Amino acid sequence: MELKATPVSMLSVTMPVYNEQATIERVVLDHVEVLARLGSTVAEWEIVCVDDGSQDRTPEILRDLQKQVPQLRVIRQENQGIFGAVIRAYQEARGSHFFVTGSDGQWPAENLELLLPPALSGADLVVGVRSNKRDVYTPARRVISIAFNLLPRILFGVRVEDAGSTKLGVREVFEYQLISRSVFFEAERIILAQRKGRRVEFVPIRFLQRAEGKAMGASWKNLRSSVADLFRCFGRYGLR
Repeated sequence: MELKATPVSMLSVTMPVYNEQATIERVVLDHVEVLARLGSTVAEWEIVCVDDGSQDRTPEILRDLQKQVPQLRVIRQENQGIFGAVIRAYQEARGSHFFVTGSDGQWPAENLELLLPPALSGADLVVGVRSNKRDVYTPARRVISIAFNLLPRILFGVRVEDAGSTKLGVREVFEYQLISRSVFFEAERIILAQRKGRRVEFVPIRFLQRAEGKAMGASWKNLRSSVADLFRCFGRYGLR
């Protein structure tokens, strides 16, 4: 699909990677295919993978992929967790716009085509909303998701939905100096963008069941640190 609009000068597709030997090749090549379809809408692009200390064959697979895809950049670091890997990807990205996605095969590359039209029409940040959580999440995980969508609306007076989902936005939004040091940092980004008067939109996306590995986003450690960051943000930004 080729969109008729003012092109994005450079798009950085960013993804953290940790022990994804079963999915990483397909994920990267699927994004290459979608980016090729966008034609002149995206003038230039890169894919930035931050390998967060993988212990399986992921580094080897990424090295081989770099021979096929010259636009693929791989940054390898000691394990720093999801926060450290995502922040490093933002620091390394060179684009005017960032597309944030995962490497575990749950986020189809076609989501980029769903998020791109609002960005081309002037949205500063477009957040993908997973509309099929009931099909892929346990009841407990759905309750956690509802709570973390609802609390920012109550405390900060802005819409924060599916903060940990895929996103597309202008570079400046991803350069905010945030106080969160947990997975709540993406919710803080959305809160701060709206507080600064940025145009934020939410669009439905596709989300798939995880086929390999184990999701760690809703671990007790992440939940505790996210709650702590929620209240730190409340102290910084105050009531709506």
